[in-house]
Amino acid sequence: TKHDIMKVARYFSVIVLSLVLTSCEFEETDLGFPKSITFTRNGGEKTIIGNESFVFAEIQDYKGNHGSIEGGEDGKLYNVYDWLKVEYVELKNDVLKVYAAPNTTDKERTLYIEVYSGSEYDVITVKQGK
Repeated sequence: TKHDIMKVARYFSVIVLSLVLTSCEFEETDLGFPKSITFTRNGGEKTIIGNESFVFAEIQDYKGNHGSIEGGEDGKLYNVYDWLKVEYVELKNDVLKVYAAPNTTDKERTLYIEVYSGSEYDVITVKQGK
């Protein structure tokens, strides 16, 4: 069906993008996103906006471990890692929705969102209180 073809095309574009990203050198720049955001221990949702459209957003921890990007309906892409999730619309976006699960640990938590636009990227530090 048409829906299945679009789904396969979306997954193929993510795979190709991943291969391209691994073979490029990136330069950290200012795409207009905040350098950091903070959530309370209750978690929640925040929408952040940059001044340039981006093609790829990935959550990482301080060791470089990261989640996988998954395609959803209506061209939305998701990256989930540990207690954090990002959502954005494929190929026409300067808006990133960030979701944090409640913190049930006794420690503050930190993860990093890397937002890529061509060979440039921003790093957003995400902290959550205990």
